[in-house]
Order: sequence, then C-alpha cells, then structure tokens
Amino acid sequence: MKSVVIALNAVAVGGMETMAVDLAAELSRRGVLVSAVVPRTPQFDVLEDRFAAVNARVERLDLDHAPSRLHQLRDVLHFVRLLWQAKADVVHLHTGGAAGGLAVALATRGGRPRAGLVLTEHDIPDDPPPHTHVRNRAFLDRLVHVLVAVSRRNAFHRDRILPARCRNFAVVLNGVPLPTSGTEDRGTRDSLRHAYDLRENDVVIGSLVRLAPTKGIDTLLRAFQGIASVREGVRLVIVGDGPLRSTLEDLAKDLAIDDRVTFAGFHKDPLPHLSLMDIFVLPVPSGSMSIALLEAMARGCAPVITFGGPEEAVIDGQTGWTAPPSDPPGLGEVLIRLVDNPEERQRLGTQAAAHVASHFSVDRVTTDYLELYRLAVNRRTRIPFRLAASSPPTRYPGTT
Repeated sequence: MKSVVIALNAVAVGGMETMAVDLAAELSRRGVLVSAVVPRTPQFDVLEDRFAAVNARVERLDLDHAPSRLHQLRDVLHFVRLLWQAKADVVHLHTGGAAGGLAVALATRGGRPRAGLVLTEHDIPDDPPPHTHVRNRAFLDRLVHVLVAVSRRNAFHRDRILPARCRNFAVVLNGVPLPTSGTEDRGTRDSLRHAYDLRENDVVIGSLVRLAPTKGIDTLLRAFQGIASVREGVRLVIVGDGPLRSTLEDLAKDLAIDDRVTFAGFHKDPLPHLSLMDIFVLPVPSGSMSIALLEAMARGCAPVITFGGPEEAVIDGQTGWTAPPSDPPGLGEVLIRLVDNPEERQRLGTQAAAHVASHFSVDRVTTDYLELYRLAVNRRTRIPFRLAASSPPTRYPGTT
C-alpha cells in the first residue's frame, strides 16, 4: 500500500476526527503516503494543523456540506485531481451515522476507478432514518468495496436500521496511540491543578466530551450534586465545548455545585487534561468505542461508563466500572465508591492501561485497516473471520 486518501464527512471535531488523524500518523510512520480531505469551515483549521503535524498532505474541500451545487462541483473536481496526483490506492471515507459521503464515493469510482473505496461509519443512523438516508445509503453501500463499523454492536444496529448492501461488511474496533510516561505527566498535572484552583488532595472526577445532546452531561451533573453534598474535596472537571455549554453551566448553578464544577472549554490538545483526573466518566446513555474513553484508560485513569457490551474496553470490575444509564443516583453511587477507595482507583487504572496497550492501540487498528485496504484493492478476496461483522464479539482484538 503506497498511497491512501482519508476523507472526512465531519460536522465537528471529535472522536471520529481524532481517530482519522491517529490512523494517518501510523500509516505515515509505516511509509504510506497520506492525503487528508478536510472541510473548509474555519472550525476545522485545528484539524488541518493536526493532519499536517503527522506528515499528511491536507486539502480543504467541501464535498458533502457545500454552500452551493456549483461550489460542490468545483471541489469534487479538485478531489478527483487529488486522487490522480496522489496516485491513490485507497480512499478511506469516514462518516458519522448514515448521512453524507455519496459525493466522495461517486468521485472516487468515476474519477479513479482502480482505487479501493473503504467507508467507516463511526456511529449508527437515526431510528427510523430519514427516507433520503435510506435511499442514498443503499446506493452508497453498493459503491464501496468495504463497509466498516467500529463495533459489532454498531454493525448489528446498522444492519437492522439500514440493511448493509455491501458484500464486505467488517468491524475494526477503535484504538489510540499509547502515551509515553514520564516526569512531565506529573508536571502537567500540577500545572493544570494550579490553573483550575484544585488542591493537591482533591479527588477529580472528569470527562472529555462534546457538550451536545445525548452525551449525558446533565446526568453527570445531577450525580455529582449528590456526591458534593456528602463529600468534601471532590471536584468535577468537564473538558469540551458544544451547543449545550451555557445550558449545562446554568444547570450547575441551579444545583448549587458551580463552585465545585469547572467547565474547561475547548482545547486544541485536550489530552493533557486527562492527567489531572482521578476518575474518568463517560455518562452517555448508549455508545460504542469512545476515543476519549480509550485515551483516558491508556493513561491509567480509572473509568466509569454508563453503557457496556461484550466488545467495550471497560470490562466491569476488571478494567473499570459500569453504571446504569440516565440514572443520576445510580451513577453517583458508583462514583462515590471510587472516590472513597484510592486503592481501587489505582487497580482499575493499571489494568485499564494494560488492556488498552494490548488490544486497543492504533498500531493494531492500522494493521486491521491495511488488511482491509488490500482487500478493497484486490476486489475478490474476502474479509478475514476476525474482522467480519458477522463474527462473534471479542473483548481482545488483535489476539491471534
């Protein structure tokens, strides 16, 4: 594999975009020429910088969310030119649920038909999906050579809501770069704690998440209210921004916990904030393969999630704890047990880091994708059993 074009059908900078940058970095490290197509909207300037930092060639094109048909046509023609200039062997398209991507697929198949086309859907479509999504996705499925879900849970629900029309339906569980440990971690922790007026002995519960509907931050705030009422020296730090930020800040005031809750906002590089957290919480009522969760676990942060499944990185009681979804008292009960038990936090954090290092690294993800890229280029080969969407779930991806 010599050249891969990564195209993003993005509406915000989040886990999907982070996964694409990490994949680009590892492909580049393995000697693959990587080009990245990023929307023109200024909010994605930070994404252009991140791709450029990992030696990817970056093109700013509006392929699906263009302001006009003429604008879209112009950028589609630029995209076709990019495919030929890069001598693309594979186009790897990343989308959220079941919207967008058709322009990239049509341009790839019509502009450089020899290139393999791989589509990764990082979420499941709405249930029920809009009629236009049903029609467009059925057409798109037939254009791609490999369709990829980020978990077999997602693959099952995708096939139930929008039956997959691609004969090669695969699953590649997400992964993250493994952090390098060192004394700088302690220095970062101390610096951030000072910046946010946190005391040395404060137990910090934290989350790194976009402040948007379905992310469950209101549940987390209500759970924290119960904790704050019975425990001193506990703080909540929420890293991220989004359309609900002012609403959530108002909720914290209404719950009389705003003096113990820090909304850290958007950061170009939010990962250092994980170093100040003792407990990482992902309070979404349903989800799969969260990048932020894997990043926290990789850094030895004890995780708590409000969803679970046979492929999730959090194995209840072993690599983290699970709590009931949309249940503030239930989540609070789990969190306060960890607040009161530093030895358990240490145990879970150590086992979480080891689990991610062994099974959820970006190195494993890249190996999986390179296998699917070769399949897409060769056309007639079949998906290996371990990557097939129809295969049984596994908690230990990459194990031979």
